[in-house]
Amino acid sequence: MAIVFITVFVIWTSIDSISADTNPATTPTATPTVTPTATSTATPDTKADTEPPKITGVKNLTVFIGDRVSYKTGVTVKDNHDTNVALVVDTGGVNLKKAGVYNLTYIAKDAAGNVAQSRATVTVKVKPASPLNEDELNKLADTVLAKIVTKDMTDVDKLWAIFKWTKYNIGYVDSSSHTDWRKGALQGFKQGTGDCFVYYATAKILMERSGFETQTVIRDKGRKTKHFWSLVKVDGAWYHFDTTPTIKKNTTFLLTDAELALFNKQFKNYYLFDKTKHPATPTKPLKERSKYLK
Repeated sequence: MAIVFITVFVIWTSIDSISADTNPATTPTATPTVTPTATSTATPDTKADTEPPKITGVKNLTVFIGDRVSYKTGVTVKDNHDTNVALVVDTGGVNLKKAGVYNLTYIAKDAAGNVAQSRATVTVKVKPASPLNEDELNKLADTVLAKIVTKDMTDVDKLWAIFKWTKYNIGYVDSSSHTDWRKGALQGFKQGTGDCFVYYATAKILMERSGFETQTVIRDKGRKTKHFWSLVKVDGAWYHFDTTPTIKKNTTFLLTDAELALFNKQFKNYYLFDKTKHPATPTKPLKERSKYLK
């Protein structure tokens, strides 16, 4: 009497979204031992089964830093006896926060203990910056300058016009990307809202399009959050220039280091920055700016 075995093939696929918070990158030196958490459904022929499952659809992946990855999408497992064979993806050597090429191992184990493995790589790249039209940015800045700056103005007059326009034409919201100051300036012109980075960036392009030399200053200690402003050169000397709204009006226009220190005493560490990275200001305030301070 002939015995007929019915072979059941079941494709089991799932999507496993892995976030960017993976373990630090390490390259496995040996094949990892992973025990699938799911259990395979055995048939009466399990004891006679010596054939491992078959994993198909595995391919090398390319992602950008910070992306989420579905490692199991398109990957299937088939077995000659079992159904619902567990598929485990060993991502222990993958770091989605750092550019590099990392190893992946796909592991499937049937009820008889037969193990199949398939390997692939994940190439993590730095995400390219979105295209920025610098001509558009310069045109927006020049359009503003044409309305607020005249040829008969002194340098301090021009800077005051830029200070006043930036401070009172942008609404403060605690949201912006700090990756590219040009994008911050574009947001300031086109959206009219932003945080200190947008105020700083918008003033920076206006000053530089007016012929002023600037430096970027960052509060990177003393408080939990960063703060951005500029140093601008006036008559060969540097002064602090911050258009972000403050409690006191106009007090952050062309300040010296000493004036910034006084501000820090009243508003703890608000302007704490690394002085070794920037030139010192004059010890005395700029006389010409006094008419604008209230």
